Amino acid sequence: MPVPTSAAYLLCLVRVVAGLLFMMHGLEKLAGFAGARPEPTLWGIRGVAGILEAVGGPMLALGFFTRPVAFILSGEMAVAYFRAWAPRGFFPIANGGEEATLNAFIFLWLVAAGAGAWSLDGLIQRGPGLSALGRRVAAWEPQLRSILRLILGFLITLHGIRKVFEILPSIAGRPGAPPGALDSLPAVTGYIELVAGPLLMLGLFVRQTALIVSLQALLAYALIAQPRTLWPIRNGGVEALLYFVVLLYFSAAGAGAWSLDRRMTR
Repeated sequence: MPVPTSAAYLLCLVRVVAGLLFMMHGLEKLAGFAGARPEPTLWGIRGVAGILEAVGGPMLALGFFTRPVAFILSGEMAVAYFRAWAPRGFFPIANGGEEATLNAFIFLWLVAAGAGAWSLDGLIQRGPGLSALGRRVAAWEPQLRSILRLILGFLITLHGIRKVFEILPSIAGRPGAPPGALDSLPAVTGYIELVAGPLLMLGLFVRQTALIVSLQALLAYALIAQPRTLWPIRNGGVEALLYFVVLLYFSAAGAGAWSLDRRMTR
């Protein structure tokens, strides 16, 4: 069995953090977690979503059937975005759908990337390895990583535009939730985002850029979100945590396909 690389361990970190955060949303709907009002019926749209989140989140965190679970949850987030958030406006950071957008593309990427290190899938697959279908899906990882990178760069650019030009106000979001941790950083950090976002979209200096923005997101969570309250779904820090772990992965794994970095290294 090959020794896992640093990227494989960071992939595990992405999987665990994304899965646990997603599970909180399911527990919120099903059991009133963190002070929420539970959904009265399990067979409505929110009830079914709660079941998917409460079951799928832990499965991702454990790395158990990672690819099929990630595929189902990515589809759920796509439906949620176009049903609940897209009608309220075009830009995800303004219409309240930023977290749904991040989750949809993170989960889609995990379909190809798999579980990484320290997973139940890894224990189960000690035999001959992936099936032919699994190998074909895994071969798409560089391309899906590039799509995720484009989405991250676009969203980060929007945050920079919001801070620097004071536009794209939030018109929708979680009731009673505080402002997002990233947007609560000093306005000068918007200039970092205005540079970093386009660099990520172009796939230029991705490792260095991703590390800088990842650390910025971690500071946003530690200094702004965490002191508000313990639970990320209540303190405005979910997006900051997702940016932190995913961009930390990019700092180790690089840009993927379709990038200027890749062209320059040929």
